Amino acid sequence: MNVKFKFDMRRLEKAIKDLRPHVRKTRAELVEDAAKGFVKKVVAITPPASKGVSGSKAKQQGDQAIKSDLARIMVAAARKKDRDTRAAAASPEELHRRFRDKRTGRVNPGALKRPYRVGKTELLALQRRLLKEVGWLAAGWNEAAKKLGVRLPAWVARHGSGRGSIGITNGATRFRITIANEVGFIGNVKGFSRRIQSAINLQANAMKRQAEHLLKKGIRKAGWK
Repeated sequence: MNVKFKFDMRRLEKAIKDLRPHVRKTRAELVEDAAKGFVKKVVAITPPASKGVSGSKAKQQGDQAIKSDLARIMVAAARKKDRDTRAAAASPEELHRRFRDKRTGRVNPGALKRPYRVGKTELLALQRRLLKEVGWLAAGWNEAAKKLGVRLPAWVARHGSGRGSIGITNGATRFRITIANEVGFIGNVKGFSRRIQSAINLQANAMKRQAEHLLKKGIRKAGWK
């Protein structure tokens, strides 16, 4: 599904403009710096990351969400005779597909009164497969990171590129970088556009602080207080 959001770039554009007189860089170089900073910041707040939780802790949070989801609908039975005999019982893969909400990707047990007892080997195999998918959404930024030379966490980079894009327009009067996360279920991720706008604003604030610091430094160097 192709989903498009509109973002307010005015704060970032102003920050770039205000910073330019204080650095020996062209506008194009500053735009590229802004793009690099944005990619780092947006990955840091893309699920499974959340407020105050990023990096390896975000991966751990994603891992735990998967384990908790599975525990809501199935538990391991070490012996075959202990497995569930309910008519609706199925393989762990089939149960996961049945209870998985296609909109959110999370498990919804609905009216299920108690988890199904399933084969331990099959359950662990399903869990391992799902754990390998943690970071899939953030991997939508991998293409931009690769092009811009931004190093991302291994659990994000492991998914490779192909689920995002970056375009660079370098004309006589215009330099523009367009970055897109094209993961198929992105439109179902609650508050995702808000997270992207937040990353844009965070980068704008960082460049604004840099400009203010350099301005104060220049004033002190000139002998002004």
